[in-house]
Amino acid sequence: MPKPSVDTLTIVSTIASDRLPDRVVALEAVHNFRDLGGYTTIDGRVTRWQTLYRADGLHRLTTADVEALRALGLRTVVDLRTDRELDERGTFPVDAYPVTFHHLPVIDVTWDPNTGDESDPAEFLFHQYESLLAYGEPLFAKAFHLLGLPGALPAVFHCAAGKDRTGIATAVLLGLLGVPHDVILDDYELTTRFFTARKMEALAGHMVEHGITEERLRPLLEARRPVLAALLDHVRDQWGGFDGYAREHVGLDDGFPERLRASLLA
Repeated sequence: MPKPSVDTLTIVSTIASDRLPDRVVALEAVHNFRDLGGYTTIDGRVTRWQTLYRADGLHRLTTADVEALRALGLRTVVDLRTDRELDERGTFPVDAYPVTFHHLPVIDVTWDPNTGDESDPAEFLFHQYESLLAYGEPLFAKAFHLLGLPGALPAVFHCAAGKDRTGIATAVLLGLLGVPHDVILDDYELTTRFFTARKMEALAGHMVEHGITEERLRPLLEARRPVLAALLDHVRDQWGGFDGYAREHVGLDDGFPERLRASLLA
């Protein structure tokens, strides 16, 4: 992987700070619920506000959170977590807030940060992301088709932290929409700002119990720009970009990206 060329703590160079209150949906127990609107594409269009969201674990929503989300008018929830995560932690509270719920697990098992692998955590994540691109192909295809169905929007897709599975799905989606790579990377980095510190605090006891060091875990929880940048370079080198990836590996036809853009761009 390339060495970091930017300060990985620098967040959002191209996202105006005065739009952050619009982008981040403030909730009690879910900290990484974000609007994907307002991103300008290469051809000058803009992703629609209040149409598509990305998030962390929505099983944690409180009663107050559910009430706060009603204002968004959500119609579709796509859960990217594993079967085990749903069994152990639950799902979006569809009884309290009826939506069309889809479970599309893009990995079989969650990644264990304490596997004894002494390699660079950034390299570890990069290879996991490569594998996720391959394994998640049919699930990404289904998710994107679902988002294009009449009446599906507004919608949210999420995993546990809203960083890795959600981050890759977001990168592919924004790439198909024509959002520049720098903006995709800016969006990815926002997870460090809104989620990582709270997660580290929540995991403190677990880390001590299982002998996981902060030095090992923090890079896996932070959304570090060079990791996703390396993956975007990989997509460009292998397939010429996300349209080529979608056509060759996700099974989307040539006209699909433009149909998706018609739904999600203004």
